[in-house]
Amino acid sequence: MRIGLTALTFVIGAALSLVSYFVLAAPLGTPTNEGFSNPNLEFAPLLFVIGMSVTVLAVVVYEVLPDSEQSAD
Repeated sequence: MRIGLTALTFVIGAALSLVSYFVLAAPLGTPTNEGFSNPNLEFAPLLFVIGMSVTVLAVVVYEVLPDSEQSAD
């Protein structure tokens, strides 16, 4: 169970980071003016940082949850 929750935490964090960077922050296409370099969503960098934090917290989830073999004893 802990491996599944760890993987889920990792995937959610990585997906949030990737979506917030490539879809919400990074402009796609050729630059036409100075405003092109602004993110599509103002708080997209914050979402990226939160996604990376959740990805790193996957290690904490793995360490905090008990192993199913150890709890059976």
